[in-house]
Amino acid sequence: MRDRGLIPRRRRGLLPAFFDLAFDTDDFFDMFNLSPVKADLRETENEFIVEADLPGYNKENIEIRYEDNMLTISAKYDEVMEEKGESFIQRERRRGNYSRSIAIPSNVKEDEIKASFNNGVLKVVLPKIEPSKPRGRIIDID
Repeated sequence: MRDRGLIPRRRRGLLPAFFDLAFDTDDFFDMFNLSPVKADLRETENEFIVEADLPGYNKENIEIRYEDNMLTISAKYDEVMEEKGESFIQRERRRGNYSRSIAIPSNVKEDEIKASFNNGVLKVVLPKIEPSKPRGRIIDID
């Protein structure tokens, strides 16, 4: 039998073979800006709350804009890691941008919007002009 050396064994099916490609899947998703950054929008009686997970980003590299009932969160990172050993130097760079726009109802006090960033979680609080009133009614069953 022939020695296969470093040639990977062929697997059955298309999907497993796809992941054997020569690139790192994290870089692949970054290349197409498909990073799985989670952003949630909640509504309370008095405010809308947006929470976005931005691990690895610095507060200084995050920009928040509110225009025409759209909240846009933009962030960028520029990371350089350098590791030195006895006979080698390794440098890795990682750069990227993230931007997400979220439609917000028009019931917002624009001048009172506040944001905080703690442990990689961005929280934006958008106070309402008028508190929400419960809509709907209870329907009796015949």
